[in-house]
Amino acid sequence: MSEELAYARKASGLVRGLSMMDAFAVGFMNQGLTPSIWVTISLGLGVFLGGNLIIAAIISAVLAGIGFPLVWGILGGSMPRSGGEYVYNSRIIHPVYGIAQSFGDAAIWLMWLYVLAPLAVDPGLTITFNYLGWTGASNWLVSATWHTFLIASILNVIGFLFVVFGIKIFARAQKVVMVFGIGGCALIGVVLTFTSRAKFMSKWDAAATASGVHGPTYHAFINQVGTAAGQVMPTHTNWSATLGTMVAMSWLFAYAYSIAFIAGEVKRPDKSIIWANTFAILVPFVFMMWFAIILYHTVGFQFLNASAWNDNNGPIASMAHMPYGSNFIDLAVYVIGTSAWYTRLAAGIMGFSYVAFTVWWLALSYLAFPRILFAWGMDRMGPKWFTDINPRFASPVKNHILCLVLGQALLILYYTLLQNTMQNIVLTGMQVTSVFIPTAIAAFWFPYSRRAKGVWDSSPYKKWTFLGLPVIVWGASVDMVYLCILLYYFIVHNAATATFTGSSIILFVGIWVAGIIWYYAWSAYNKSKSGMDISAVTYGELPPE
Repeated sequence: MSEELAYARKASGLVRGLSMMDAFAVGFMNQGLTPSIWVTISLGLGVFLGGNLIIAAIISAVLAGIGFPLVWGILGGSMPRSGGEYVYNSRIIHPVYGIAQSFGDAAIWLMWLYVLAPLAVDPGLTITFNYLGWTGASNWLVSATWHTFLIASILNVIGFLFVVFGIKIFARAQKVVMVFGIGGCALIGVVLTFTSRAKFMSKWDAAATASGVHGPTYHAFINQVGTAAGQVMPTHTNWSATLGTMVAMSWLFAYAYSIAFIAGEVKRPDKSIIWANTFAILVPFVFMMWFAIILYHTVGFQFLNASAWNDNNGPIASMAHMPYGSNFIDLAVYVIGTSAWYTRLAAGIMGFSYVAFTVWWLALSYLAFPRILFAWGMDRMGPKWFTDINPRFASPVKNHILCLVLGQALLILYYTLLQNTMQNIVLTGMQVTSVFIPTAIAAFWFPYSRRAKGVWDSSPYKKWTFLGLPVIVWGASVDMVYLCILLYYFIVHNAATATFTGSSIILFVGIWVAGIIWYYAWSAYNKSKSGMDISAVTYGELPPE
């Protein structure tokens, strides 16, 4: 059977125009530095009081820093095609496995749109406007549901526009957004680094006792949060809680895998992809360690646990008239205040860092989802228009538009019917079970798979061995240790809180079942058209570049 018959196109139409730095930026920006540190502290410590951020960061960086670059780097360098892990899993394990798993991933990227666009509005824009002194605008955003929905929809469209006009425009915009995001996050770190414990306590107490505020002083805040939480705020490390904190911290270490979706558009993929994955984990690790050390030094272990619980579960009643909340950005703003124009500007830059990373997460959904459909289309596992590439932008524009329509529909559902039934930490659980674990299994099996023998034999990493075993096997093994820790604390220790319900499990399983049905329906359709099993050819090799 000729390649022309087997595949939907003779060539992908995508262009290898991205450098290693561009690939790193895709992975790094999907780690979402500022909002992910927020989630790590507020959700991580808020659920697992007594967790040690320093220890959790070191364990995460060792396990994820070894496992993820080896798994995703070697798979991406061996099969440098855009479309994500669907390409790897379908070639190594079985096409139905690849389709079912990537159905889950496609759904996840869509659902992130309705989770993240609202977060970009509140708390993103609300805290930023509040820091700048635009309290009227901040209050307007949350004064009515349709206000929040309107701004979330605008941000959703902005994310779409960043990507639809092609990978070159996307890469340029990404550099600009990354500068603002990193710059604002670094400014938070600098403020906290040069603040002593005594100075922080003084600034907090001054805000609490200002005229008309009647807020909790530093020590009163710790005690009052302890009363609300039903326990004394911990003063020392709890090892089980430390491992549990890694679930929220995975936002900083597990999401550089997004590089897989542009593997067919990266120059020198054999080197660029693995290094980009590595650096996209190391940089967030450096920031997380920096913040963990300075926060314990500046605000204290007990106060940080109290601030995290209050931000995640509160706020306690006495915080009602405090000028800011207790998230980690707020803690830095208490130090500098917002009485002068330049401190308001500095605080606004800190808040905007959260917005920049969150909006770029939307853009990355518009990067990933269309390329999943594109990869299916190349294998004739979907309509041929999935593979249409706009000649001007070298971009699957039709797929982008479909993603926009579906994403906006989910936003409408979120603000009308769904209303908090599926939250970000549950999507993290879906990603562990539908993306990371299935791909780690495929990576472990890659050197031994008969189906992928030709791909493995031509892999630039075939001779990479350690103690007699292929390096990718070691990487997959370390990866699985990390993922099992996340899964254990996600399910057994209820890191998902009340949002992980029976309906969540039904959703997990239902998406995989839908993917299986999709595969067999398209296999039957292709066979009826050609009279042959096209998948026997398409899944025996890589699609054309």
